[in-house]
Amino acid sequence: MKKDFLVNEKYLNIPICAQKDEKLLRLYLLDRETGKEEKLTEVMVPVDTEQSGQYDCNFYAQIPVDQYQGQELRVVMEDVPEIFAEGIHISDKQEEAADTHPVIHFAARSGWTNDPNGMIYDNGVYHLYFQYNPFGIQWNNMSWGHAVSRDLLHWEQVDSVMFPDANGTIYSGCAIRNDRGLLGLPEDALLFFYTAAGGNDEWSKGQQFTQKIAYSLDGGRTLHKMKEPCVPVIYPDSRDPKVYWHEESGAYIMALWLRGNDFGILRSEDLKNWELVDEFTLKDGWECPDIFELSSEDGEKCWFFWSADGFYYEGEFDGHDFKTDGEKKWAYISGVPYAAQTFSGVNGRVISIPWLRVKNDGRNYTGAYGIPVELSCKKTDEGFIIVQKPVKELMEQAVKITERLIPDENNTIRYQQEEKKALVIRLTLEENLLENLRWKINGSWVEYVPETGNFMVDRDAFQAKAWQNHLLFIIDDRILEVFFENGEQMGTFELHNTEVSLEMPLVHVEEYDIFEVGR
Repeated sequence: MKKDFLVNEKYLNIPICAQKDEKLLRLYLLDRETGKEEKLTEVMVPVDTEQSGQYDCNFYAQIPVDQYQGQELRVVMEDVPEIFAEGIHISDKQEEAADTHPVIHFAARSGWTNDPNGMIYDNGVYHLYFQYNPFGIQWNNMSWGHAVSRDLLHWEQVDSVMFPDANGTIYSGCAIRNDRGLLGLPEDALLFFYTAAGGNDEWSKGQQFTQKIAYSLDGGRTLHKMKEPCVPVIYPDSRDPKVYWHEESGAYIMALWLRGNDFGILRSEDLKNWELVDEFTLKDGWECPDIFELSSEDGEKCWFFWSADGFYYEGEFDGHDFKTDGEKKWAYISGVPYAAQTFSGVNGRVISIPWLRVKNDGRNYTGAYGIPVELSCKKTDEGFIIVQKPVKELMEQAVKITERLIPDENNTIRYQQEEKKALVIRLTLEENLLENLRWKINGSWVEYVPETGNFMVDRDAFQAKAWQNHLLFIIDDRILEVFFENGEQMGTFELHNTEVSLEMPLVHVEEYDIFEVGR
């Protein structure tokens, strides 16, 4: 079945029935004079084949088509009912998110999201690109979505920027500013390195993974893909390039996952020709690498290599070789955060955001992103560790409400959300506490055992360090993030309810403060 459109508005809207079987949909650009078709993308779309009458869907996937104004598009569909095709339409209106999203944790309006990509700060704007399937709430059709913020807390989802093409689906990558005016592009161009995941769909069948470049000349709103890869096939599934300029050795560095637990360092002076200069194995390390240098409060510095699970490895780096004892350390005590990436373009700060692997709970989107954290390091008896603290912007916007929450006769604070806001709680506990602490947050029982470090959310147990006396809770929708001992450990958890509520006994609490953060 075919349906043609004259492009006179901004978006091609595809109706999505999220829980149904997937059907193939292809999009072509038509040349009216010759009748020639140029294939633009190919995706799998869940379609309800049993409906009759007007097609009823969960949401619309929006493909930006503004660049094709005055031209014709053809949508080709296989094994779909006519009422599905009738539901496809062109419009100027961007779909709005329902008020079912977290306040300060970004989540897409609809669809599936995973790894954060292309994170860059440019001209006062933080850009968060992300792995995206706008065509369903399950992993598929890997594309790049895009959100922007000026304060790292309140995000606006804007038009998606890359969709699957003849080279494969669009896997993870990074962004830098073209400060040295390379690739025949101006210095203010934004450059995006990503993996073209060949072989992941029918269109790219038989191809393997390559690393490619896209660029933007309009501040990151529109991306243009370069034709040739900058790094051809190393191993069949090598992926997730993280690129930055290494001043001391005078070259661009690319950290790349190669295969298994193997990672590589590549170097380039022109961003087109890359040489693999180091290859090493990290115990349990897996995909989505990052490499960065951090400073401690005492001014000491240390290099770290990061992998997707939040496993990180202390070492030394000279722009060519990463030297490490290979000892794995954990950034998280829970498995919800994944594939964190650091921003480029932020001077004097190292800011990271992870994907949160929260389950779909019946809403039109799956996945969210963690509160941005600022990274530093601390020297301990076990060597340097990474310290994660919520960015300063959080407390700059937080409104203290401690005084209006009066403890009851049982010395318990109770809070019930009146309007949708996030809650921030700072606690200082008695030292050497031998009793368990138990709170009820959004209907979930949360327990901490200082003597052992055991931390429980409902029936799920996690292991923190013992005797952590300073705790910071961030509660937003069903997301709970807990920072132990000023960021020396942290964990992210799913709560039972989305409406923020709190029962917090103050026994064994020396000091506390409670804050709200609104939209």
